[in-house]
Amino acid sequence: MPYAEVSITKNFIEDNKMSVLLKSLTKILIESEGLKDNHISNSLALIDVKEFDNLYVGGEKSKQDKAVIKIYGFSDAFNEEIKKKLFNKITNAFISVSEKAQLQNGKNIWCIITPLGKSDFGVGGIPVTLELTKKIVSSHT
Repeated sequence: MPYAEVSITKNFIEDNKMSVLLKSLTKILIESEGLKDNHISNSLALIDVKEFDNLYVGGEKSKQDKAVIKIYGFSDAFNEEIKKKLFNKITNAFISVSEKAQLQNGKNIWCIITPLGKSDFGVGGIPVTLELTKKIVSSHT
């Protein structure tokens, strides 16, 4: 189920490198929830990308380049060690494709994890859990 919102300043990543980044982020998100990497888990991993022109810092329009990644995932998938690895892998994924991230050594990459409890996510009116997601993904090869 992993879902992420990626908000970046315009031209933070070149168009030809965006696909490379999104494939890398998909793999990272699937791995973070302990899911098998297959066509089913890939179809469940959603990433919403938004580019923006106006970033305000301290109430003033800023010229800083920044990426903010909000990750929504099942709370029972994340412990402190997994969160640290997730932050590191996401930052490195951005550094590998963005000169603007490289120039600041990833300090302009902000990651936020929002854990979802057992009854916080549903599809088609049915509650979905990490356990159910793992069963669905594992039943397909």
